[in-house]
Amino acid sequence: MKKFSKGRRLYREACKIIPGGVQLLSKRPEIYLPNQWPSYYKSAKGCEILTYDNTRLYDFTNCSVGMCPLGYSNKTVNTAVIKTVKSGNTTVLNSHLEVECAKLILNFHKWAQMVRFTKSGGEAMSVAVR
Repeated sequence: MKKFSKGRRLYREACKIIPGGVQLLSKRPEIYLPNQWPSYYKSAKGCEILTYDNTRLYDFTNCSVGMCPLGYSNKTVNTAVIKTVKSGNTTVLNSHLEVECAKLILNFHKWAQMVRFTKSGGEAMSVAVR
């Protein structure tokens, strides 16, 4: 199949320098369609993806690594993220947005008494166990 040949070539190259060929095991092309899955993309918007080989596809799998109800490159989300990055999103201090977000979550989930944010699912599980 010639359709995704550039992407498959890049994947074979990646396998030589990245164990398993990709950083996230859940994104290995073998999971979906071995030797025929379009491993890499150039851009994505909504549910449409432009592959590394310039083929347009619709993502009806699992939307990257998990649920993505807003689609890729959502204008409202992008605007908020860019605004936050420009205001300095990584500092030694905590953002007031943490408190605002925690209040919103507690308002939605009346059963909860507190909110804890984590960076990953693994970290969330560790916090839950503790």
